[in-house]
Amino acid sequence: MASVVGKWKIEKSENFEEYMKAIGVGDDKRVDAHKYLSDGSGMTQEFSADGDTWTMTSSTVMGAKSLTFKLGEAIDSVTLDGRNVKMTFSVDGDKLVEKQSGDGFECQHVRQGSGDKLTMTLTGGGQTCIRTFVKS
Repeated sequence: MASVVGKWKIEKSENFEEYMKAIGVGDDKRVDAHKYLSDGSGMTQEFSADGDTWTMTSSTVMGAKSLTFKLGEAIDSVTLDGRNVKMTFSVDGDKLVEKQSGDGFECQHVRQGSGDKLTMTLTGGGQTCIRTFVKS
């Protein structure tokens, strides 16, 4: 799973607004998401792994949030827009798969690294968003 391990900086997003609407992110929270999580925001995600235990740290100008998880075990978390979710991570070949379920929505985030690029495919509510990160 070494393709995902490392620190990645957001480069571009395709269909981010439509995806957020589809999974129920409110208008005010979508404005914040564009400001802190979109292209040009400087947002980073960093992944490290020790066996089946992983740590993901997301950093924005508002601060950093770390999440430690074990592959295959559901954990409770809160989305960046404040919704409670159950998250489960797994590995599928060289992909890190994150499944989220909350009140009224389900989504999946699949991350796959290739060289100095990381592609994150988000699906939920009938929409797909492709986010590209570069190694930092």
